[in-house]
Amino acid sequence: MASTFNTCVFAVIGVVVTLLPFIHGQVDTNGGCSSSLGSPDNPAFSCQHILDVCYKPSGYYYIAAAGVYTKVYCEMDLNGGGWVRYGKSGMGSVWHYDDENEAEVDLEIIPPSSIKQMIELKFTEFFVQTDVVFQMVGDDSVNPSSLTTRTRPWLEGRKVYIDGYANDHTRLQFQSNSVETMTCIPGSSSKCGQGGTPSASGESKPFFFESVYFGPRAAGSQLPSGHSGQWFRNRYSWNGTFYFVYARH
Repeated sequence: MASTFNTCVFAVIGVVVTLLPFIHGQVDTNGGCSSSLGSPDNPAFSCQHILDVCYKPSGYYYIAAAGVYTKVYCEMDLNGGGWVRYGKSGMGSVWHYDDENEAEVDLEIIPPSSIKQMIELKFTEFFVQTDVVFQMVGDDSVNPSSLTTRTRPWLEGRKVYIDGYANDHTRLQFQSNSVETMTCIPGSSSKCGQGGTPSASGESKPFFFESVYFGPRAAGSQLPSGHSGQWFRNRYSWNGTFYFVYARH
């Protein structure tokens, strides 16, 4: 009797599990994927969910983000697919600062709402894709240029700057062949290892930019002694058209 009862229970459980995709609208009656998955009426759990249950091309879909239905861009082709894409593109007419030593700019790269969503969704995998050329040379300033970054995978916020009057040509730039780490190149004396920068010629943890502030002639800036009219030590480059961060579980 007990054996028969257990068999019946497991049979019922098996039927329920089998029917769950149908109950949630993920599979149609023909055994294919539901065309509505990822829509406002049938949001997915994630981009990976859409890819696993029913392959769909890259594009905008709705997912249940921290209990709220949110429209995101799902990248289904790069690095196995199933990524949520954050960031900006089409910035060629805006992000056009190459060895700039005068203009003061404050650029938002990844908005706070996206950072909040990344944290709430507890993503564990990330990668960055960009064509931006980045370099920042230390300011002789009490208000130096600074970078707001998020280290990975825990997304700790960090402010990075070249500490104090950096008239030694200390500079920060992407690590060779990488846009996910940065290195610090010292000059005659090193400011590397200060202000959140990597050690001299060292490498940072993997990160992405949240925002950048460049102010080579901001309040407190000073011309290097003996270099009247020359601001070559206080300069930066942020030159490109797009900056994307991809995240998934």
